[in-house]
Amino acid sequence: MSDTTLPQNFSRYPMLWIAVYFASGLVVGSYFDIGSIFSLIAALILGAACIAWRKGSTYLLPFTFLLLGLLCYELEGEGITDNRIRRIYDDGRIESHEPVEIEGVLLGPPEPSYGGVFLLLGSEKLTFQSSGRGVSGKIRLFVPLDDDLTRVEFRQLDLGYGSRIGVYCRLEREEKYKNPGVASLIDLLDRQETDATATVKSPLLIEKIGDESVFLPLAWLHERRQRLIEAFNKNLSPPTAGVMIASLLGDDNFLDRRTADVFREGGTFHVLVISGLHITFIGGIVLWLVSFFSPRKVLQFVLAASFLWAYTLAVGAEVPVVRASIMFTILLFSHLLHRTGSQLNALGTCVLIVLVWRPDDLFSASFQLTIVSVASIVGCAFPLIEKLRAIGSWIPTAEDPLPPAAARPLRRFCEFLYWNDTSWKIENSRQIWSANLFKSPYLERLTAPNLKVVIAYVFEGLLVSLIVQIWMLPLLVIYFHRISPASLFLNLWVSIFLALESFAAIAAVLINEFSTWLAAPLCALTEFLNTSMVSVPSWVSEMGFASFRLPAYSGQSRVIYFLYGSAITAAAIEIFRWNPFDRTGINISRWKLVASIALSAGLAIAIILHPYSRPDADGRLRVDFLDVGQGDSALVIFPDGETMLVDGGGRIEHHNADDDSFEPDTRRIGESVVSEFLWEKGYSRIDYLVATHSDADHMQGLSDVAQNFDVGLVLLGTSRADDPEFVELMKVIERRKILIDTVRRGDDFSIGGARVQILNPAGVTSFGVSPNNSSVVMKISFGNRAFLLTGDIERAAETDLASDIARDLHADVIKVPHHGSRTSSTEEFVRRANVVTAVISVGRRSRFGHPHAEVVARWQKAGAEVLKTGENGTITITTDGSDLQIQTFVP
Repeated sequence: MSDTTLPQNFSRYPMLWIAVYFASGLVVGSYFDIGSIFSLIAALILGAACIAWRKGSTYLLPFTFLLLGLLCYELEGEGITDNRIRRIYDDGRIESHEPVEIEGVLLGPPEPSYGGVFLLLGSEKLTFQSSGRGVSGKIRLFVPLDDDLTRVEFRQLDLGYGSRIGVYCRLEREEKYKNPGVASLIDLLDRQETDATATVKSPLLIEKIGDESVFLPLAWLHERRQRLIEAFNKNLSPPTAGVMIASLLGDDNFLDRRTADVFREGGTFHVLVISGLHITFIGGIVLWLVSFFSPRKVLQFVLAASFLWAYTLAVGAEVPVVRASIMFTILLFSHLLHRTGSQLNALGTCVLIVLVWRPDDLFSASFQLTIVSVASIVGCAFPLIEKLRAIGSWIPTAEDPLPPAAARPLRRFCEFLYWNDTSWKIENSRQIWSANLFKSPYLERLTAPNLKVVIAYVFEGLLVSLIVQIWMLPLLVIYFHRISPASLFLNLWVSIFLALESFAAIAAVLINEFSTWLAAPLCALTEFLNTSMVSVPSWVSEMGFASFRLPAYSGQSRVIYFLYGSAITAAAIEIFRWNPFDRTGINISRWKLVASIALSAGLAIAIILHPYSRPDADGRLRVDFLDVGQGDSALVIFPDGETMLVDGGGRIEHHNADDDSFEPDTRRIGESVVSEFLWEKGYSRIDYLVATHSDADHMQGLSDVAQNFDVGLVLLGTSRADDPEFVELMKVIERRKILIDTVRRGDDFSIGGARVQILNPAGVTSFGVSPNNSSVVMKISFGNRAFLLTGDIERAAETDLASDIARDLHADVIKVPHHGSRTSSTEEFVRRANVVTAVISVGRRSRFGHPHAEVVARWQKAGAEVLKTGENGTITITTDGSDLQIQTFVP
């Protein structure tokens, strides 16, 4: 289609604009339920109008594609049938965690993991309460293999790709931690195309029914992948094997937490996750190898694309990998056509294909990060580099007889990078005329020709990395709450060493098939390269300037991210339009560029320094009881805005495996729940941290909070110096130079107009054998209202507190001791507290049976309203000293 037949706003980059308008339709669909019938009819009418009225198509085509996007969004929601597992559970026909029997076919081989295996099951039949029904949907099962017996039992099942099995389990599809700012588990499952998950307690609960026919080439690819995972684990150390398995084979189950944290803090974790970076690298290597055998670009494209899609299937064909392969294939095809502007059109085509395939991907972090990074490279970084190269390598030609209209410092810098005096002399000798070009006299003194090439490549790599970071700033803050300045340099370092390590590891595994002795040096080289790769990010991390964490704006304030994106896009458009050799209108273009860059810089400063993210003090005392599962965490906001975090939750169950030195890379509650909640609220500083005692479900999360936030003072009661959670917290406190103070019964102080009284512990020693009785108990009073926070005290401590008749235990709100255990909440203590509201911090399903029914009944009998974080989510109670207002995250 020629430019004269296209609408003006479609003429140069039609696919890019179509994708933009289609995506706009998806956004509209997420806010308004218009209905697929209306969207279809409206799109058909507008489409017919565009054909009949060509002149009006400029205005009608955008709305046509917007309506098509809206239609696609509606159809995706309507396409979920009544027999889908997700629909059955979302409708409440079966409650999450109810025992069921599932029959289906494995969609891949068992995926090995630390401490067990994962099974991806395509469900076909579900039996619940002796009633069977046909179902559909993917289920992800985890089978723990903690000892030799269970491993033998699982091997005897002889499961593989295509095995038909029946499983007795409890399917889970529900939110676990219901707090503002915490990612929805159900949304995550849906975007992974997984309907439910389950943990199968024993291989004996799995019955193999038979084997279905499978696609043999795919089965062969799966087998090769499994053998590579086994070979990496056998021949390399756990940290090195984990890096290789994650970066090459797409399985992050063997990543250890220490290594992963180093990459996260350095902003280089993306190299451990198969994404566009890996797909581009692998595709580029294949192209390079094929070019040695054939110069035909069509053959290069076919072979590179075929290998890439085989690799995509081998690593599990997960959505991000498929998306990256689609994008690489289309961009490679556009390069084959050599069409002007084809990269932007190819990007638009990629976006359109992916969104038609999976409309909901538009709202996923993975898709947004991928598209923004590719758009920044294709639409900004590459055009800018091309213009800088043109400035630096300029010689007079018929098209550009005059030097570039660029500032002298910029010209000199570009000449320093790209000027080749030898090429100029050869070109000058070929002409019938002669000319002299006066370049900087320092060019030849500064760099040798070969070194200049290296410097130019390094500069371009840093420039691309910087531009990508600038474009992704809002997404990095919203999704990761992390800015990593060091990533500009660490990305190059890690990428180079990871590439070398990958070649060495693959060569070692291949040679090991024939000779262990010959493979040993390559294994040693792989270990050396991995150590070298991790060493620099580790050092930068230990120095404390690898990255910093920051909160995100919420509510209406998030408009700042839209404004920033608009300013960056405006700057990119001016860079894209900039012609260094066009002297017409240069001043206007320059001012537009300067204005957009200045606006972007100002908004970036507002995002990074976040001066308006923290809520203003409102003169009320506020306590947020967080849903951290089986654990405790409460945020106290004093009337003057000062903050106190009492406990930070944490996991209460450590995985017991043969190698205690290996800790899997799993996000802990302090990071994924408590910190996310605080960031969502706009906080980057917590004035007081209180560790009531050293149980993991109370103290562990505080280590993550102390690492992620500025902390004014840590308040401790009594803790055992050898307790691992206490030791970890002390290491963070020492590294970050946070002040510590101990509290004892009788301590009484004021914060922001509220009174804080410490009622427990009484002294250095604890009551009996239970450390729970040494928990810090505090009473916070404001006006005529009071909150009693009790930690995990049990009967002995409660009796001691209640024994002094003069001690005022009355409060309006209590955090019920020890999650509602029958070892606490004695009748005398309940009577003396005489509360209006009793909050029980407990998971929806406690492995300890908390809260015990008799305890709940005891508080209710005393006249208290009982609220549970596992059911209500975050429980927020505020007071101005006289009223008492209660809100729950789950109504």
